[in-house]
Amino acid sequence: MKRLFCTAAIAALTLSGAAAQEETTFDETATDAMTAEDEALEEEEEASNAPTYSQERMATLRALDKITGRSADFEIEVGEPIVFGVLEIDLKVCFQTPPEEPPESAAFLQIEEADYVETNTLTEPRLASEVRAEMSDVEAPADAPAVTEADEEEEAGPLFSGWMFASTPGLSALEHPVYDVWVIRCKQPSPESLSSPVVPDE
Repeated sequence: MKRLFCTAAIAALTLSGAAAQEETTFDETATDAMTAEDEALEEEEEASNAPTYSQERMATLRALDKITGRSADFEIEVGEPIVFGVLEIDLKVCFQTPPEEPPESAAFLQIEEADYVETNTLTEPRLASEVRAEMSDVEAPADAPAVTEADEEEEAGPLFSGWMFASTPGLSALEHPVYDVWVIRCKQPSPESLSSPVVPDE
């Protein structure tokens, strides 16, 4: 009788242990499912809070000559490089957040040393194509040092190539002893002004 009671007790303990194990497994599965669901909800919330950007064709930049203390604001279009001092600045792409979101402008710029004659005399930003056309007509002075292949190789790389952000200009900045350049905003070019209507002859 005792042996039968012990066997029944062992069977009951075994069943209760198996049930507890199943319950633990169920709890772990439920916890894993809840964790995955929470992570998915967090990702959706982060995605909904992420800023939306619209691609623009133009950017307003500010350039500073640290020697003279002069700064100049100028507009630059994608694919139309600008020369400021000895810098040639090329806008590759520009993104702007909509007005209903916190303001942010992000521009991808490539800045190189301009190798034109007398570009350091330029105090106002100008189109690189115009400067090249003017400088091609000017002959280099006779005492100007000849440019060697080694010099060309050293100047091959850009001074800056990367993203600049209007809200955090120090995060990714041009490192140059004379000039600073940063992004103010991105925008679309303004449409050309419409000509006045022709007044009919009386």
